[in-house]
Amino acid sequence: MLKPKLRVLTDDNHSENRERELDRISGAAESKTVAVPLGKIVPLLMDAAKHQRAWLDDFADDLIRIDSDLYEVLLAYQQMQRAAA
Repeated sequence: MLKPKLRVLTDDNHSENRERELDRISGAAESKTVAVPLGKIVPLLMDAAKHQRAWLDDFADDLIRIDSDLYEVLLAYQQMQRAAA
């Protein structure tokens, strides 16, 4: 049985972006962040989830920062949902 041969194809235009992304994934570089009001992103995330957009899964393991107050409200809401089920 022949082993598949893999080759890496590089493109000078994309190599810098690829290197930057690899640095970000490996933790060697800080990821870029932006501050966005929750009210602006929730409708977009809800629509993406409703329509099962594949790109949403790409970010499923990303960490996000939220206010501790919002986190407590979300935990309480989660407990209420469980109790109602």
